[in-house]
Order: sequence, then C-alpha cells, then structure tokens
Amino acid sequence: MQIKKEEVYKKILTESEKLFIRYGYAKTSLKLIADKCYISKSNIYRYFSSKEEIYETLVGEARRRILEVADRMTAPDFIKKSLKMKITEITYRLADVVAEHRSGLLVMLCGCRDDDREFITKRYIRIFTERSQVPDNDMNTLIAKIQIFALTDVIMSYEDPAELKKHILLLMQYHYVGINGLLQNAYA
Repeated sequence: MQIKKEEVYKKILTESEKLFIRYGYAKTSLKLIADKCYISKSNIYRYFSSKEEIYETLVGEARRRILEVADRMTAPDFIKKSLKMKITEITYRLADVVAEHRSGLLVMLCGCRDDDREFITKRYIRIFTERSQVPDNDMNTLIAKIQIFALTDVIMSYEDPAELKKHILLLMQYHYVGINGLLQNAYA
C-alpha cells in the first residue's frame, strides 16, 4: 500500500510537534522523528531540509502573529488608550492568536530553542515595562514573567478555542485588577 506524500508530510509535523514539546528542540533529532513516523531519516529529507525547517514550519506563523500582538503595544494610537482599553484589546488579539496557533505556540513556549523563547520573553518584558503605568521596572518585569508563565499554562491546559479565549480573558482581567490595585494603592 502506497502512503501519500501529504500523509507523510503531516505525520512528520505531527510527531515533530509532540517531540519538540516533550523533549525540547535540542534533544529531538531527525532520527527520533523518523523513528516515530516509521520512516527512514533519509526519507525526511524528501520533505524538509533540516530539523530547523520542521521547527520553522511548526512555529513560524505563530511567532509572527504573537510578535504582531507585541508590536501593537507600541503603536501610537494604542499607547494613548486607557489601561483598561489596552488590556481589553490585547486580550482579544492574544486570545485569537492562541486559539488559531495553539500548537505552534506550545512548541515555541515548551519545546523550543532557547533563543526563540528568550527572544519572545525579553521582547514582551521590554514592551510591557516600557508601556506600563507602574513606575517600578522590577515589578513590571515580574508581572510580565508571570503573564508568560500563566499563558503557557493556559495554552497547555485547554485545546478548545472557546475555552482558551475564556481563560486568557480571565488571566488578563486578573492582571488588570492587580495592576490597577498597584497603581491605586502603592503608587498613588
């Protein structure tokens, strides 16, 4: 029985995703991917030139979209909005991206190359710290790290797009209340 090329291509991506999430990028080899797909390592090269290309196929669009959300936080019209309006807009944009690109984000956050996760984390912390109304940069850094950790947990815990969106909204509302509390109490 002949297996169609599209089936093999999808199988490589599916098994690679699972392996990257479970073992990380560094510990996932092309041989391991091939073994999980029940094909030879040389057969992978018919579809992908490298492990890097497989990784990029899995995360490229998710990375691009999450960076768009981060970049939105620096737009002049966004900066002028109230804190509540900012959080509402970012929450819905983020929820859409997560619901649409859950698997790519899981690979990026859980099993990615360290430089990819570090890049996203540092960029988010920098933007959050620059745009936050809380004057304490250490506090802003901590809030941003907690948001990334919590977002990773939500992505891992929920597959249904509606549940993902619901819990991202809850997470962001929680942080909004906390940030407002900081502004009203500690920095008033």
